Amino acid sequence: MKTQMEELFGPVISGYSRAQAIEDGVLVDVSQGLTPCPFKYPVAMTRAAYQATIAAGGRWVNEPECIGGEGSAGATLKLPGGQDVQGRLHDVFQMLIATMRNPRLHALQRANTSSDRVYFSVLVDRHGNGRHTTVELYSQCGPGDTPAPVITILLQGED
Repeated sequence: MKTQMEELFGPVISGYSRAQAIEDGVLVDVSQGLTPCPFKYPVAMTRAAYQATIAAGGRWVNEPECIGGEGSAGATLKLPGGQDVQGRLHDVFQMLIATMRNPRLHALQRANTSSDRVYFSVLVDRHGNGRHTTVELYSQCGPGDTPAPVITILLQGED
């Protein structure tokens, strides 16, 4: 049985699922990065957003039993200046939540963009020296591989 979309446009030629994007490393699943996760929906970041915020200034260190590259099983992301992945994820999530809760900021964003996006910025200490770089991000909430909602965090300018 054809769906309404298939009747209108024909069969899908090619598709790329969210699960495939996570498996390929195009998206990084960060839902389990903080326990408990402050969001009830699964959260992923684009690789570029993850590199600019969470992994910025860090290096991947392989454990002795691991033979693999960046992000492989057994590899650990070492960040400068006593920072850690959970702390940086906390910063990203908290800035997103703070922006969503600030009625003035949220109202301005809704007037200028579609309501499924929230624009926010995060300060990142790339070198562990207390100097911060501002990273401009946005989150988008919508269906993933199923109609169930998911959140994706991207660098501003990424689509």
